[in-house]
Amino acid sequence: MTNIYWPVYKNIESELVKLTYDIHIDDNQINVYSSKISDLILRSAAEIESVAKELYKRYGGNKEKRLLFDKDCIKFLNQLWKLENKLVIISSSSCFQSQKIITPFIKTEKNLSNKLTYGWNNAYQHLKHNRYQSLHLGSLKYLFDILAALFILNLYFRDEVFEITQNSEVPQNMGSEIFSIKIHKWRSYDAEGVYGKNEDFDECIYLTKKTDEAHKKMIESTKAMLKEQQEMFLKHPKTLEFVKSGKLKNYEGDNLMWDVLGENDYWNIINITSEKHTLDSKDRKMEGVLNKNLI
Repeated sequence: MTNIYWPVYKNIESELVKLTYDIHIDDNQINVYSSKISDLILRSAAEIESVAKELYKRYGGNKEKRLLFDKDCIKFLNQLWKLENKLVIISSSSCFQSQKIITPFIKTEKNLSNKLTYGWNNAYQHLKHNRYQSLHLGSLKYLFDILAALFILNLYFRDEVFEITQNSEVPQNMGSEIFSIKIHKWRSYDAEGVYGKNEDFDECIYLTKKTDEAHKKMIESTKAMLKEQQEMFLKHPKTLEFVKSGKLKNYEGDNLMWDVLGENDYWNIINITSEKHTLDSKDRKMEGVLNKNLI
């Protein structure tokens, strides 16, 4: 699918990059506002509306009439992907504010109806309906926040898959000159093939994992290895003698194979079967994919 939204995002981002050279962006300047910044916020909001509605339809949203980008679309996408937990890092060397972490889909401000909404959305709605009285909301802070929200939605719209090799990793900046993301690095699968998650899993927009084909082969290989280990254990002379002695019915330990065979014979079986069922590198391919809360 042609991505018409990313070039627009990059165009808006380039305007912010220019501002970082015109303004020394630190904690003293983060609330600086102007008509230029207000315009960038409004342009970003228009893009968010479009991308959010496209994603809503793509992923099964079924409301058609009076579709609202925030109350319907982003709410729906948040339920799918836990957007409220996703964070973006300000990584530009031209940005000096102390708060480098943005979680744009956490509702932090109340709107005119006294209901919680996203800070950037509150600024957008005020600027849209009463710019003259709300010009102070056209600030750098809200521009960073709304651009971070647009950045995240664009990544989900792109839905790009990255092949991981010795010479290539998942890019943390994802093509942005301002932002970077957290990537959940694969660490393990359990015996059932379930993906191991760190505490920050929900904060990560991308994750690394085995490809589906490699994962399937890993599960098959593990099952075959465990089956062979069991067969070798049951046929071992020490096991046959243990069963014959009648000691099995009174066994209360938690590792029968270790206790019956002893350390040397136990590891001999483990090493033989592990080496036999080790997958070739071509069967261990890794990839970086969007964290859609499906793993």
